[in-house]
Amino acid sequence: MRKRLLIPLICTTFLFQLSSNAQVAVTCTPKTGWGAQKADSLEQKLRQSKDPDTINDYIDIQQKRSTYFKIFKRNNMEACDNLRAALYFLRKDKNSSEYKKTLEKLNELVAKSGFQNDDYNRLEVAKNLYLECKYYASAYEFEELIEKGFECAQCYEYLGDIEQKINNDKTAPLEYYKKSVEAKPDNASALFKIATLLYDTNRADKAIEYYSRAINLTDDPEILKQGMVVFTRAIKSKPRNANLYEILGTTYEKTGDYKKTYELYQKAIFLNPKDIFLKYRLGGLLYETKQYPQATRIYDSILRDNLYESQIRAGKAKSLLALGQTNAALKEYQIILAIYPESKQAKYGIYEIFKGKKSLDYIIDNFYPLNDNFKPTSEFYAEFAELLTSLDKSNDDAISLYKRAIELNSKNANAYLKLYEIYELEGKDDLANELIKKAHKELPDNEEIKKVFFYLNKSTDSKKDQLALDYLKNEQWAHAIKMYQQIEPKTSQVYFAIANCYKALKNYPKAVENYKKSLSMEGKHSDTYYSLALTYLEQKSPKLAQSMLLKAIELDPKNVKAIKLSNYLRGQIVTELLNEAYNYYEKKQYEKAIDIANEAAKRYPQDAQVYYYRGIILEAMNMYSRAVKDYKMAVKLNRSFSLGYYSMAKAYEKMGSGREALEAYEKYLSGNPKEEELIKEAEKKVIELGEKYY
Repeated sequence: MRKRLLIPLICTTFLFQLSSNAQVAVTCTPKTGWGAQKADSLEQKLRQSKDPDTINDYIDIQQKRSTYFKIFKRNNMEACDNLRAALYFLRKDKNSSEYKKTLEKLNELVAKSGFQNDDYNRLEVAKNLYLECKYYASAYEFEELIEKGFECAQCYEYLGDIEQKINNDKTAPLEYYKKSVEAKPDNASALFKIATLLYDTNRADKAIEYYSRAINLTDDPEILKQGMVVFTRAIKSKPRNANLYEILGTTYEKTGDYKKTYELYQKAIFLNPKDIFLKYRLGGLLYETKQYPQATRIYDSILRDNLYESQIRAGKAKSLLALGQTNAALKEYQIILAIYPESKQAKYGIYEIFKGKKSLDYIIDNFYPLNDNFKPTSEFYAEFAELLTSLDKSNDDAISLYKRAIELNSKNANAYLKLYEIYELEGKDDLANELIKKAHKELPDNEEIKKVFFYLNKSTDSKKDQLALDYLKNEQWAHAIKMYQQIEPKTSQVYFAIANCYKALKNYPKAVENYKKSLSMEGKHSDTYYSLALTYLEQKSPKLAQSMLLKAIELDPKNVKAIKLSNYLRGQIVTELLNEAYNYYEKKQYEKAIDIANEAAKRYPQDAQVYYYRGIILEAMNMYSRAVKDYKMAVKLNRSFSLGYYSMAKAYEKMGSGREALEAYEKYLSGNPKEEELIKEAEKKVIELGEKYY
């Protein structure tokens, strides 16, 4: 009986994408406060059908609950969440008086709470509402952000996730995920979710297309693992489909299983010998595994019938170079340039052969050896320089090329601007300023140059800060870091910006290091602690994250996003502790179980579950009076925790306190419980004990 009682209270979990591909388990706790059960019941009805009467009843109960939390609990945050849930349905007619009145109430409460209601903070709150399983409230915020055009791809993906929770129609989230992909075509997570939905609704052929796109865009192990399962099954039903072998091969290649990849690519080529792209992939695989002679043979087999395939020749050239056949590799690149004179791949290939050994003039002379009329222009030098910088190669060579471009054409604005960018990134401020003055003199009407020239009148740090912001807008995180690192002395805000860039690059140790530097200079910045908490979450350190969130809340009790995330993490940590205690309980190691339960109660004295589980353990240790005390605390903290009354009644019976047991059974039954077997037992006990005491 005890085991059956304990398990239903371990909260159900599902996977939630916090950012990029990091996943954490989400715990849903029951609603509390007046009207909680009715709200839950209406949400269940809404999953079946969103008929007008149910919607109106739901709006009504959420508005009343907001009043309850505002007036009786003085909890503006919960009141706001109830209003958001109502607004999700009301926003369909934003001109209605009810929508305007409800929105006015929400805005008033938000203002009272001191919450920073900018788009970024609203997005964070929307995510945390999702974590708390307040799906309609969360959806309201995401839809509002989409209307403003803020982070649409992310918002649509969340709305798809929410739709899975609030709609029994399995295909309902599909349109949201597709809109997410429209907003961001390389969103592998949304593509994967589309594929999974299609696959689960027996549309495997269509799902394959989306799985393929997702797999080609990501190295996420969960997506690759699922891809292996799907394509292995698909091959069993369609063993002659070359495309399936190719995609499965790609999946294994991304996991580093090259032996399996090779087998699958070979099978695909056997089924479709004219697929030169796949042969090219196979050649690339052989090159990566240092099987250069075999790679060269694969490339030659393609070129026999496809003389003009530049990608194949470039692959062959790389293999020849790895074999030490420099002249043969050079010849392949030269053939490419003879056919495609603008080929960046071939130019860079020749540069790689001679860099550090020969001059730039010698390298360029080898681009077109048979073209006696070729003479580099200003544009040629600038484009070649841009190619090198785009590949993060020698800045010295790029600088030399840009200088040549300017010498040949003093009006080449692009060359000035790109060379200025290099000087700024390298911290060569004097050279940067001198260059842009010359550019402005030559091109006084060029808007971009005028904009940069204007920066010369600002302080050096202001210029660098503005350039860093420009890089941030274009998501050039590494460049932004270089600019911020040149600012001296560094402020707390500069370290914070550097940390954000490292976080975007998924370099979490560096992000943590710089958040801490920011806090060492300005230790009372709540949002820095919040960002540090998110970084710890990415590193799968929820306890460290929780400690940072508590600090954020201590510094700013109105930091709504920190409060919501902290509440969620508290539930996660409590569940982890209680599961650990339960493992000992199952093994009848009660002393160890009670130690962990005591630790949980000490750390989270306001959590009803902690007292309930500790009561279960105390009861097993025959400490019935202490168990009853904990059950009472559980139902005091969460009045909808009806199972607490049931367990209390059982404990009273063991103590021989039948009258108190009867009262507890009656309270259990009056709480609208859902456990059918326990309801029957409680009803039976009420009859038995009622006959005795009434």
